[in-house]
Formats: sequence, C-alpha cells, structure tokens
Amino acid sequence: MKMKVLMVSLIALLLVAMSGCTEPAEPEDLVTTTDLSVDGVVLENIPEGFEYLGVHSVDIEDVKADYADVDGIVQASEGIYQLDSVDHYIIAIELDSPEAAEELVTQYKSSFPSAVIGRFEDESFNGHDATLITKHITLNGEQVPRYHYIWTNENFVFVVRGSTEDSATLLELAKATGF
Repeated sequence: MKMKVLMVSLIALLLVAMSGCTEPAEPEDLVTTTDLSVDGVVLENIPEGFEYLGVHSVDIEDVKADYADVDGIVQASEGIYQLDSVDHYIIAIELDSPEAAEELVTQYKSSFPSAVIGRFEDESFNGHDATLITKHITLNGEQVPRYHYIWTNENFVFVVRGSTEDSATLLELAKATGF
C-alpha cells in the first residue's frame, strides 16, 4: 500500500513539473548561456534602472495575431521589465528555420501603412541588423510616438517594445539581450 501511495505521489509530482505549473525561477537562479532560446527574454545583466517583473509563454495564435501569421512558429515567450513605472517587453519567438524568422519580420513590417515616411529605421547592435519601428498612438488627445525594435538571430525573432516615447531606453534593453 505504501508503495502505491509513493508511486501515485511521484507521478503527480512529475505531471505538475512537466505541465509548467511551477513558479518560474528568479533571474539570479537561471543558468544563462549564449545559446538562443525563448529564455533569452530573461536578462542576465539588467540595465540600470530596469526592474525584472517576470516572464510568461505566449500562445502561438497570439503571435500570429499580433505579429504575422506565418508557418513554422514553434514557441514564444515574453519578459516584462519596468523602468520609472513604464512597462517594457522582450518577446522571443522561435521558428523552425531562419527563413521562417525572416518571413515573420517581413510580413510584420508589411502590415504597417506604407504612406508613413520614416516609420522604419535600420539599426545595428550585438552584431545583428535590427529595425526600429515608430508607431503613433493618441494619448490625452495628442499623437505620441511608440517604438519597438525587431530583428532575427538564426531561427528566432526578437521584439523589444514598451509604452515609452524614448527609443533610447528600448535600444538599451535590446542590447542587453546579447542577441
């Protein structure tokens, strides 16, 4: 009888661990490597002033709705950071090939109206080319800019965005990914 109880307990423990229902590790507990993964949204060296708030996986259907509906999306996650009470996000999207990653970025960029001049600016950091995308939202009756960076690295797409009018803070966060 004790053996059955022990086996049921072990199976239940394994199911909980495999389901992802356990709390994520704090950033200092994570082992980071230079290998690309959706765990790249948890920074080893957080830029000064930023606070790490957590990480969660992003549903593939949400990626398709928010960025681009392309084949080959494997998984995605989002790291949440805050600077001066403003939320900033790092999204890592894993695709099954570098070509699929490039296609996601191409389709995402094509979803913006072409009539807006200066919407895309090429940037380079961490040995990769990225695009700074400028969007405008209406806030308190005024048009204000919002920025985000998007780039590929192998079969991954990284997006860094936030509710800020300061693209420099997003660039700082994008550089901190190391990707």
